[in-house]
Amino acid sequence: MSTPGAIAVYTSGSGIPAHVSERPWRGVYHHWDGYPTGLGQHLLYRAQRAQGDLGAVVRQLIDEAPWGWSLCMPGPEKPEGQRFSEEEPGLRVGPEETGAVAYVYVFDVEARRLDMFATHVGGEGRRLSSVSFSSTGSPDLPALDLHPEETVTEPFLPGEALSARALKDCLEGLPPLEAVRETDSTRLQWVDTQQAPDESLSILFRVVTFEDGFISNVVEQEWALVPPSARREPERVRHFLEAFAEVLLEDPKRFNPFWISAQDPLRRSGARQRESFARILRAHWARDFGSEDASS
Repeated sequence: MSTPGAIAVYTSGSGIPAHVSERPWRGVYHHWDGYPTGLGQHLLYRAQRAQGDLGAVVRQLIDEAPWGWSLCMPGPEKPEGQRFSEEEPGLRVGPEETGAVAYVYVFDVEARRLDMFATHVGGEGRRLSSVSFSSTGSPDLPALDLHPEETVTEPFLPGEALSARALKDCLEGLPPLEAVRETDSTRLQWVDTQQAPDESLSILFRVVTFEDGFISNVVEQEWALVPPSARREPERVRHFLEAFAEVLLEDPKRFNPFWISAQDPLRRSGARQRESFARILRAHWARDFGSEDASS
């Protein structure tokens, strides 16, 4: 999703500003998936991986990428992400130059905090949320845009560590995921699963659309679904996948590959039961697309 954002750090002042231009900052442009569920969640992960050393995160993401990022989130083909270069730099960003980005994420190194501002149309540069980190990198919130349904915390479901092969078996055990209409249909197909360098598990899937019996569109997406901590709770992962299949089949519009790959409840919530995950997914759909079925 090419929704741009900015990764920044305050250069002076103190306190939590209400507006993106209230405190001086410097930063770099980030082109892809600047949403709180994308870039925002990755920045939380970076701070945790650095064990709260936000200075190190700033050096890696800003100082060592002065021309900005196409995408700082690593993947199988680009394990270090993809930087812009001096020959082809990203767009300029600054406290008075936010028109090219939808969200701005600013680190306060001294306060060990990350502030998120909405600079998209209608956002008006307002601060939406802040997350503070402990001295070891633990965030005080699991997400910058936490929904009420995600605040649930349920008992652990420990088990044998989930492997990429076992995750594939779980996926293949789900019912067929297909939405059929009068002259067309859409199918979600599981392609592969793999373990990332950080020991998380990701899923490669494709959404195939048929019209009059012929393929009219194919979209492949990678879904970084299972963080390392969730691998120790295979039943939790299974409960989520069962809830996902249930919610997806309720509405053909939900076969949206970009919306699917943005769902991240295993990181963002303490939910562990199928019913809780179903409520979270419906709530996300309602907020993303204006549906009224969040309370179903």
